[in-house]
Amino acid sequence: MQPVTCLRNRRSYATTVGGLVQAGLLLLLILTGCDTRQQEDFLSAALRPPEGFTRTDENGQVLSVDPDDWRVAPAYRGYLRFDPAYPNPFSGGEVRLPFYVFSSLSGGLSLWANDVEGRPRLLDEHPSLTQPGAYVFTFDPAVLTPDRNLARLEGLHRLYVYRGTDLVSYGDLMIQVP
Repeated sequence: MQPVTCLRNRRSYATTVGGLVQAGLLLLLILTGCDTRQQEDFLSAALRPPEGFTRTDENGQVLSVDPDDWRVAPAYRGYLRFDPAYPNPFSGGEVRLPFYVFSSLSGGLSLWANDVEGRPRLLDEHPSLTQPGAYVFTFDPAVLTPDRNLARLEGLHRLYVYRGTDLVSYGDLMIQVP
C-alpha cells in the first residue's frame, strides 16, 4: 500500500479560524449590547413618572394588572420574582410586597420610595438572602411624611427595590384617603 500525503493549505485554515474567532467576538458584542440595552431600557422605564398600578385586595389577590409593575431587571431575571404590593390602593395599615429568591444572593435587598420632600426613604430591607425562599417587605407608607398624614401622600407613588446600588425592580402604589 502506498502512503497517502495530504496537502493542507495552512493559509486557508488560519483564515477560517480567524474568521470564526472574529464572528464569535462579534456575536458576543451583539449579545452583550442587547443585555446592556435591555438594562438601560429597564432603568429608563423605572425613572418615568408612574402611570398605573396593579390593583390588589387586602389578601394580595390581583384584581387588575399594570404590566410595568414589579418586573425584574434583566440582570436579575431567574434569580428573583416579585408579586404585586397589597393592598393597592392603600388607605391605611401596612403594605406587603412578597418576593421570591430562587438562588442565593450575596448581600440583600432594600425597598425605597421618595418622601413628600422628594428624598429617597428606606421602607424595609432584607440584609441577607443567602437562602432561596419566600420573603416579604412590610411597611407603612405614612413614614413618607413627617407628620404621618396620609392625606399629604394621596396619589400614585413609585416604589424601588435595590440590591446595593443596582435597581432590581419597581412598582407603583396608589394611596387613597377614605
